[in-house]
Amino acid sequence: MRTAFATLMLALCQASAWAAGSIFDGTWRAEYPQKFDPQRKPDELELQNGHYTCKSCDPPYTLAADGKDHTVAGDPEFNTRSITIVDQRNVTKRAAGRGGLSIISQCTVSEDGSKLTELQTISGMAAKPFVIRVHSTRLTPGPPGSQLLSGTWRRVDYDMPNNEEDTVLHVEGNELSMSDGLGRSFKAKLDGSRAPYHGNPEFSSVSVKLLDSHTLEESDLQADQVVKVTRWSVDPDGTTMHARFDDTHGHIQEQLGHKLPVAAH
Repeated sequence: MRTAFATLMLALCQASAWAAGSIFDGTWRAEYPQKFDPQRKPDELELQNGHYTCKSCDPPYTLAADGKDHTVAGDPEFNTRSITIVDQRNVTKRAAGRGGLSIISQCTVSEDGSKLTELQTISGMAAKPFVIRVHSTRLTPGPPGSQLLSGTWRRVDYDMPNNEEDTVLHVEGNELSMSDGLGRSFKAKLDGSRAPYHGNPEFSSVSVKLLDSHTLEESDLQADQVVKVTRWSVDPDGTTMHARFDDTHGHIQEQLGHKLPVAAH
């Protein structure tokens, strides 16, 4: 059991940190690119004779590459999908789901056919659309005469080229304010009490605890269930942050971030 003296010292340290200005204050940018798990299942695609097939999808599906919306039986994510062939190296994929979710993917194969770049514009997952760029390398070619998107691809890494995820943190008194370029925001006391979470349909509320002078723990909730736990830890240099994301289902992701100079805000 924590002694009264230890509790008092923790309270004094926290009060001192709040009064002096917080090490968390500033605009933070995640470090990219992020690598994909090398054990991830490769993408196996075929685009030939006016039809697109995703053999590696769950469930696998085939649809006409005519630019029109098509339903996919048993699709757990989207109501409709469409494929538009721009030319031999470029394809546009669209997927629309529930609640306004949509993804428009511009797929471009390099001139030598060895690399694939996919720009995904995602709407409906946050208050504002955002772009993710995915890089893949070819493992096997497609059938003779097929469009260059055909074949087996290994996803290598991804980034956010427009930095929509830049996050502004500010501690005032015993309250943390968070906002980012995706339109997500909240103001929560650092005592674990709940506060509204704005701009993300995944979360309805949030609670934040100050674990020590350099570490915050954020719990994101949907209704009364915690669905994500994030621990933010700032190095003594005050410019490097370690983030640990736990989806509460056994999947943990770790990422570095850096505080932007004032002139870069």
